[in-house]
Amino acid sequence: MFIKKNYGVTVLVYLHYICRQKFLPEDSPDGFLSKNMNRTPTVFLFLFLLFAPGLAAGERGDDWMVKEVRIDTSRIHRRVALPSQPFEADKAKEIDKYFTTRAVRGQFNGVVLFAQGDKVFTKAYGYADFRTREKLTVSSRFQLASISKTITATAVLMLASEGKIELGEPVATYLEGFAYPRVTVEMLLSHTSGLPDYTLFTPGAWASTDPMSNEDMLAIMNKRKPRVYFSPGRQYRYCNTNYALLALIVQRVTGEDFASWVHEYIFEPVGMDDTFFCTEEAFASADRMTIGHTSRRGTYQPNFLDGVLGDKGVYSTAEDLLRFDLALRNGFLLDASWQAKAYTNYTDEVHPYGWGWRLDEYQGHRIVYHNGWWHGYKGRFLRLPQEDTTIIVLENQARSSFSVAALMNISKKLFDLPDLSDQADDSGKMAALDPREDE
Repeated sequence: MFIKKNYGVTVLVYLHYICRQKFLPEDSPDGFLSKNMNRTPTVFLFLFLLFAPGLAAGERGDDWMVKEVRIDTSRIHRRVALPSQPFEADKAKEIDKYFTTRAVRGQFNGVVLFAQGDKVFTKAYGYADFRTREKLTVSSRFQLASISKTITATAVLMLASEGKIELGEPVATYLEGFAYPRVTVEMLLSHTSGLPDYTLFTPGAWASTDPMSNEDMLAIMNKRKPRVYFSPGRQYRYCNTNYALLALIVQRVTGEDFASWVHEYIFEPVGMDDTFFCTEEAFASADRMTIGHTSRRGTYQPNFLDGVLGDKGVYSTAEDLLRFDLALRNGFLLDASWQAKAYTNYTDEVHPYGWGWRLDEYQGHRIVYHNGWWHGYKGRFLRLPQEDTTIIVLENQARSSFSVAALMNISKKLFDLPDLSDQADDSGKMAALDPREDE
């Protein structure tokens, strides 16, 4: 339409000035044009050659508009369709038996999802709220805790792929006045910054009961300058501060609120309609919510730390998390080269960590995953790229009897993966699969 409209405008402009040529004095506002209209045929010929192809394209149909339409509606086409076929009865029974047994023992309360190719198994066990006895459903929303870091890292890498963030640049490039000039963006992504955890240095410094924002955390950090654990880039140490700062960088670069930007460019395009950040506005309208419980089934109460986002703070469902997984696999959010960088180990053999992902490999089977724990919520998000397999376990009680290693052993029965149980003692790697540092 743009081209055809401009073609018509060109013709009208030409006729307009032909008519005015004989009647306008040279000293009028349009006199210059009137005086120089002897060159109008040449100008018109140029404009005609410029816009005429659009007319011809219009005569061929609407194919000339496809590219423009795709740009305008690209996010709609990226909405992810979930697998629709159920697992074989024997495999589904195996999964259900494992989690039912532990639910009966009080060792598990949550939602389970196993997916491979076009097949999926998902089921809820237990209660969304033990006080009201409201039962969980497969669409119940859980705090993802540190699994949120995978989303934050994806947001940063999306901007990096567009040249808006340089990973090798100091954090101070994006956060003016940052008190640690040697720390780079890449160090934040890989947990090699050496920075102290804000959950340790902000209590006592934050006097209010109101939620502390990322900006508040940064202000306290710059003022108090808590000591680093090691020289930046020298070692690995898991730290929530890293991803809270990454969220701030996204905010500064885009000029948008971090939660709003992620919703616009990740959640909405992918179709993660049941996913949101824990802001007051989002909570006010949210349904199908769960309550985080202690091991004795007491309830956790929110505190000022819940206001900091990026390291945690995403509420979602197992199915929406699978949509995120599929969007990555299909290259909707990041192309293959950037995903390869994200899944590269930048730390050490004991704590292999990429950019937003924990990594491990057993007998040729690569595992890309992340754990999470926060205020009575626990989560496991395992991805086996070579097997096109995803395992998601979301819980809303602190007590749990299984680990990532246990899930891998279940997977062996389902997907013919190697038995990892006998590797725990001699390789030492099984300990890395279930770290205790995912607060």
